[in-house]
Amino acid sequence: MKRSFLVSLFALTLPALASAQPSSEFAALEKEVEAARIKHKIPGLSLAVLKDGKLAYTHGFGLRDVAKKLPATPETLYSIGSSTKAFTAASVLMAVDAGKVKLTERPVTYLPYFQLHDPEASAKITVSDLLCHRSGLPRTDFLMLAAEGTLSRKELIQAVGTAKPTAKLGAAFQYQNILFAAAGEIAANAFGMPYEQVIEQKIFAPLGMTRSTLSVAKALADKDHAIGYDPATQKPLAWRDIGTTAPAGAINSSVVDMAKWVEAMLQEAKPLLSAESYTAMTTKQMTMTPSIGYGYGWFLPKWKGISVVEHGGNIDGFNAEVAFVPEKKWGLVMLSNVSGSPLASEIQEIVWRNLSGEKPEEKKPTTPDTAKPAPPPVPTKDEAGSYVSTAPPATMKVTFEKDHLVLTVPGQPPYVMQHLGGRVYQLAPPVPAGMKATFDEKGMTWEQPGTKLTLVKDKATTYVAPLTVDSLLEKMLEAAGGRAAWSKHKSRVDTVTVDFENQGMQATGETYQSQGKQSQRLNVSTIGKKIGWIATGYDGKAAWISFSFLPPQPTQNSERARAEADLAMGLLEPHKLFEKIAITGTEKVEGEECYVLLKTTKSGERMTDYVSIKSFFVLRRDTDAPEIYSDFRKSGGVIVPHKSIQKTPSMGNIVTVIKSTRWDVPVDNKVFTMPSPGSSLATPSR
Repeated sequence: MKRSFLVSLFALTLPALASAQPSSEFAALEKEVEAARIKHKIPGLSLAVLKDGKLAYTHGFGLRDVAKKLPATPETLYSIGSSTKAFTAASVLMAVDAGKVKLTERPVTYLPYFQLHDPEASAKITVSDLLCHRSGLPRTDFLMLAAEGTLSRKELIQAVGTAKPTAKLGAAFQYQNILFAAAGEIAANAFGMPYEQVIEQKIFAPLGMTRSTLSVAKALADKDHAIGYDPATQKPLAWRDIGTTAPAGAINSSVVDMAKWVEAMLQEAKPLLSAESYTAMTTKQMTMTPSIGYGYGWFLPKWKGISVVEHGGNIDGFNAEVAFVPEKKWGLVMLSNVSGSPLASEIQEIVWRNLSGEKPEEKKPTTPDTAKPAPPPVPTKDEAGSYVSTAPPATMKVTFEKDHLVLTVPGQPPYVMQHLGGRVYQLAPPVPAGMKATFDEKGMTWEQPGTKLTLVKDKATTYVAPLTVDSLLEKMLEAAGGRAAWSKHKSRVDTVTVDFENQGMQATGETYQSQGKQSQRLNVSTIGKKIGWIATGYDGKAAWISFSFLPPQPTQNSERARAEADLAMGLLEPHKLFEKIAITGTEKVEGEECYVLLKTTKSGERMTDYVSIKSFFVLRRDTDAPEIYSDFRKSGGVIVPHKSIQKTPSMGNIVTVIKSTRWDVPVDNKVFTMPSPGSSLATPSR
């Protein structure tokens, strides 16, 4: 279960590593893992390695509890997050072996309340589809987190059924936690006991996994449990209890216990599954990328042409990687106490290479003068342009801002590019490693895990606008009601409804603007039940966001947030809000031709407006995510859009509708202050 690492005491020498003295066979591996742990600022981790199908090595690295200086051990309990999904898949397949469930049957056969928003998908979806993420639903983690503690598992499954799909059934791999919870409930109903008991009695007990538990309370009561940490602040994080969606990621375990699970997998899941079910579990059921498949609860990549079966796990403060190589009888379990550790993607290479006897590539020592990449052979700014691919169709725009490149892909936020050397650039953190562009005389080669794309640079001439920037800005102001009408307003309060249509959630609340500040406070519900609140704002100095169901979020100083908070929508004094404003071309929005107006703050933050050539209304605005505006109507003597659709990569479409507006009313300054997660979201009296 989806920002930069800070230098800290974790990079310093820590107490002696905890475990039995390893044989010389694993000394090199141990040294390499410890170096990687220090490099990635990971407080502590535990590792188990299997060779010839048996446990061959366990070790604890660093600290499971920094404040108390307690070492990590092979028996330390961590949350394994989504590595739980393989257990859930196994429980369903055990029910299949027992003749209680059919993979080709519809979920509604076992869960009478199961239904999807799309009638066609609802009529055709099978249990098999639930286990390999091909339902057509996107990640609905926002719903999952908001509903924890407020909805039952049944209600949560009903709630996700109201979410609009983003793909046809079976057409795309789209990771889905809540539908894995539905799969867990199918196993529970089949065996006539709660899901947690199914896992404990049908898997933990036969394998002797005596320290593993799905209860956070039991894990915390264990003397050898880890404290989880935030990778950005390296502050402790509370264990997240996801009992409602337990089948998607609630197991807590040690590497010693998890090694018993991997050992069973290396024996074709004996004594848990039939040979047929094991084969189905570890055979590609859905294509994730050209080189990575997904079975039932397992990802299926390759290492140097050899098939690997693996699944990671990410949850507040913890990161896991569980993997095995059937052909070689190798296996590994890595559990660490920091969220989103890069080591999870590196540990397989380290372990498999050491087990195969290969040595890591020797890196030449660098000095401070040579550590940084040499200047690019082609000036960075000359790489800017539009890059096009015809097979498959794709367009990527690269712009030069201040001293770096920015990559823009239609429908996604802009990404800062980081120079690696030569004409090679990667997307800067927090984007995961492996996303890079290599420029040449013809265009650009784009690479990401499982994908390589060749794009040709568009040789189109620089766009020359038929009007000046100031002329366009004046036309936009006049179209929206004029300077006099906007100048008289001092505050604005909108009553709004919000539909998180791909999450299965709705919200009602108010948006406030006054004195260069802005805030929105929303009460969130699903299937008619309130499940929490969301608040966002800009207090005149920093932008903030707060949720009733998430830990406090850091504030962010933002010149762009100041512009977004402007009561007059940035129309009265645009040059005070932005250092640079340019018309960069034209593009269609919902079929209507628009000027592309790029606005950049002094700090380099961007806002791109798509201004209708016909009406001069802003039909779309790109900041962190594209937002489409419509239903322009007069209110308070000015014209404002009454509907917007924000298209976010993580949450899908967020549709906001203004139901009513009150102009120039007193606004309590408290609404611009970030509420704490534990507080109630009171609406100021009118």
